[in-house]
Amino acid sequence: MTDQESSQNLIGINSSIFYGTIDHFKKIGLQYADVPAIVGITGACENVDTLFKVGNRLNLPLFFTQTGQLALEQVLQNSHGAYTIIHSGRDEEIEDERHLRQFRLTEEEFDCTLAGMTRETYDEEKMFLALLTHIEKATKAMISAVIANHQKVLTSKYKRDPGILREIAVRPYLRIAYEEAIDLLHRAGYSDLVFGSDLEAEHEAKIVELVNLRAKSYGASIDRFSPVLIMRYPKEIKFFNMKVSSQDPRVVLSADCIFPYSGEGVGSAVREHDGIKLIVRLLTSNMYRLHEQRGGKYEDFRWYTEDMILAQKTLPHAGYGIGNERVIQFILGSSDIRKCSLFSLMSQQTGDWNLGRRGVLPMIEHRKTVLLSVGREENKQKLLIYLKKIKHNGHILYTTNQTHIFLEKYGVPSTRVYKISEAGKPNLGDLLKKDMFDLIINIPTGTKTTTGESTDGQLIRQAAIDTGTTLVTDMNIAQSLLDKLAHF
Repeated sequence: MTDQESSQNLIGINSSIFYGTIDHFKKIGLQYADVPAIVGITGACENVDTLFKVGNRLNLPLFFTQTGQLALEQVLQNSHGAYTIIHSGRDEEIEDERHLRQFRLTEEEFDCTLAGMTRETYDEEKMFLALLTHIEKATKAMISAVIANHQKVLTSKYKRDPGILREIAVRPYLRIAYEEAIDLLHRAGYSDLVFGSDLEAEHEAKIVELVNLRAKSYGASIDRFSPVLIMRYPKEIKFFNMKVSSQDPRVVLSADCIFPYSGEGVGSAVREHDGIKLIVRLLTSNMYRLHEQRGGKYEDFRWYTEDMILAQKTLPHAGYGIGNERVIQFILGSSDIRKCSLFSLMSQQTGDWNLGRRGVLPMIEHRKTVLLSVGREENKQKLLIYLKKIKHNGHILYTTNQTHIFLEKYGVPSTRVYKISEAGKPNLGDLLKKDMFDLIINIPTGTKTTTGESTDGQLIRQAAIDTGTTLVTDMNIAQSLLDKLAHF
């Protein structure tokens, strides 16, 4: 299939999903609400490292939004339920088969009156079940709209059976608790996972397979696999405003909807409506600890925790966000999300993200002070040839300890700095607050912690976002940048 044919198909499919979604929300009585596209740090969906910095004359820390969740919660001060459809942005260095820089996000927030309750009769478990139902109905409306309008394209171009998709769209999605999912994965050979581990794409795909095979009413064919709702995640790995379960205080009333082929397509939770509990959750969260380390204050959250939730300006509520392209990927049965994104196809034609044509040279003309923190020995070796070239051209290199020792061995001068978690001086935390660096190259080791605590690398990347400093975490881009720097 040519790119032109793919684009033509995706235009139609996106249109069907858009209007099918609007029709669905109209039927259940929700209002559409516009939300800001340029926001503060609360616009982060998951990872603040991937927020697009927006330049402005006041030099305020503003970003292109990734989620309209908190804005929709503001809307609930004047409405019982609302939805929005936004352009969500992720400052990814590269797009790959699972990650896009731009995508459509459909979000809903609704309060307990739409689940037949008042504040006085509120039942958190009933609200959680209502949330799961809302997710199923919204995503099935998307799937059904595509089936209704594009059966021929699905069959001839993507080899998908509309009948199977229609069957999936009328059956209940399968459900499994996070803790039970960990147990299933253990029995399938993933012995390194523990309660509290984040689930990677590989784990999610395996859960979809195992849960579907366990359900006797479904066939074993991958095409017949139903989406799976993984529920009740550990509170330590989820956002502070997700409601902690009264039945099991280890977990929050959250659910991710995992689709065959595409993985996590929906994130959701019941929101904490008790203002005191919300404040305690915030102040004891790892996120808030890091916020304080970077000079942030509780006042940054007061508008939400006290002025809105503690003041009971909203009724107890819940909400979710659907990644439209992830739903499309499931419908089309594609292993590569880029083939399901009209934005991605358009950018291939325009070349807007082509580093050689427009990104590298203008960006580095003024770069003088560089921070290097490179975890793996093999990556240090790959960058060495470029670092040797720039050591005499006026650029100042700051390095963390192991990178400093490595460069010293090869005669490349650098100034050693201590990591944020270390006690020595000069300390990276202090230097980052002073906006010391023009460019930060931080190549992660690729390992993950299971404790929920952030690594020094994560702290460095967050600080780069906070100060608007150019951040590079991809080896190929780091090599390209250092090669250009060597010629200035």
